Amino acid sequence: MVWSHFDVAWEEGLAAARGWAAEAGHLLAPLDATRQGYRVGIWLKNARAAARKAAELEEWRAEGLLVESAAGALSAERREQLAEIDPS
Repeated sequence: MVWSHFDVAWEEGLAAARGWAAEAGHLLAPLDATRQGYRVGIWLKNARAAARKAAELEEWRAEGLLVESAAGALSAERREQLAEIDPS
């Protein structure tokens, strides 16, 4: 049983990213990069955008600004998962 399609999609993308990094030695996949049919380049682009959104929201909170929604921001746990593959 699938509890969350978002979690399943994340795990699929993370597995593709791990495979890409194992072969290439980094996570700087071009936008058109694929790994076993999975569009890892687009997945990484979206993950980076979500990580930037999370960093922006953290800055706003540090400045004392109200953050009404964290929609579109990558969780700290998921950012750590990517950093484990390639810290850069």
